[in-house]
Amino acid sequence: MNDNTVKVIKSYMNIGAYVYMALPNTKYNAEEGGYKNSFNHWAELAEWLAKNPQYKGGNVGIDLDRSTLVVVDVDQHGKDGLHSLKDFLQSRAVDPATISATYLEKTAGGGWHVFYKCEGQDSKKRIISAMDGLDVLNSGGVIVAPSVIDGNEYKATTELETLQAKPQWVDELGQDKTDSKKTNNQRHARYSVAERWGMIANGFETGQRNDQATSLIGWLLSYAIHPRTALEVAKIANNQSLQPLDSNELEKVYTSVLKREIAKAKRKREALHG
Repeated sequence: MNDNTVKVIKSYMNIGAYVYMALPNTKYNAEEGGYKNSFNHWAELAEWLAKNPQYKGGNVGIDLDRSTLVVVDVDQHGKDGLHSLKDFLQSRAVDPATISATYLEKTAGGGWHVFYKCEGQDSKKRIISAMDGLDVLNSGGVIVAPSVIDGNEYKATTELETLQAKPQWVDELGQDKTDSKKTNNQRHARYSVAERWGMIANGFETGQRNDQATSLIGWLLSYAIHPRTALEVAKIANNQSLQPLDSNELEKVYTSVLKREIAKAKRKREALHG
């Protein structure tokens, strides 16, 4: 780990962030606890790295569960999140140029991470697709500069000292979506076919991993796919995740869903022949 990386990590810690390390060229920490292997003091992280040297040349992440930060994730890969954000801000009579007044990072995928300071008592949440190409994150892990994915760097475009307090519009972003979820009052999220294919391609969302794994495995089994094949597909999705489920946990989800589907099939047979 070079001196510049250490300097950047310490600067994150100085603003109250808890930093974790990800494996080189990845977005996840593969040790038990995942992104929760995070620290707010360099000496503690250095001690952890001494025990896990494979992470010394790895990527840098921030544990948003423990940090008083919120990130507006602007996706520019196949989507135009920046256009969505500008339209949203203009609808709130907010000058889009104001986002350049806070700490900004250009992501490896060509998008943007817009950082704001938030109060510790703020409820933790991840609103995925708050608008087209926009996520609101203050829970889970997020990869930050000076990380590298497939040769593409995360780069700070403003100084960390410019970090601003969270403006009101951040709370309003995705409000309709969260209100809709409360109104539906569903025990588990319902996912479309497109969303399930998205899980296979992009992994499970942190905070919804168990629900999404359950949904994906159940969906695959509903097509009479061999059970072990369904598990292998779920493993592929899990490995794509920012924070994968522990392999034992995924097996438990799989076993539970398989038992449920077997019981469901048995009931159908009994109804047909009863």
